Amino acid sequence: MKTIYLARHAKSSWNSGAVNDFERPLSNRGEADAARIGEELYRLNWKPEKIIASPAIRAKQTCVSLCDQLDFPIINVQWNTDIYAAYMVTLLHILTSLPETTNSIMLIGHNPAIEELLIHLCGDETLQNQTQNNGKLFTTGNVAKISVTVPWQQVVMSEAKLERLLRPKEL
Repeated sequence: MKTIYLARHAKSSWNSGAVNDFERPLSNRGEADAARIGEELYRLNWKPEKIIASPAIRAKQTCVSLCDQLDFPIINVQWNTDIYAAYMVTLLHILTSLPETTNSIMLIGHNPAIEELLIHLCGDETLQNQTQNNGKLFTTGNVAKISVTVPWQQVVMSEAKLERLLRPKEL
């Protein structure tokens, strides 16, 4: 059994004065949400062996907050520039390239790719009851726990199971 944790960066600040999208930081709410999600991950014992994250500032800040809560050494995070502005197929490639000795992975990224990966892995029908009242599925700060029973190279066409979807506002 393999475990995939998909995490979307927490709420960012649009009024931060950042010179570009890559440099946009978390908002105050985003910082609080990332800490709250991290605390819940710790409480649930959702501890990935490996973390691969976008180096965009908001994703990096989210990752640092999660790592602080999980006692995961930030030096062990793999920063992957391909995750910023990625297509879903890029994220799939990251998963299928993992060594079989890795049993759990957390990807920290951005929409639409991270949500598209969630839908691809778990299927539209499974996720229909997860859509919020506003029609959105995977909003900022969300973390999904997904299990798969196939080797990483076969995850593209496998049937993954959504174990749980965490949302900061529901904690």
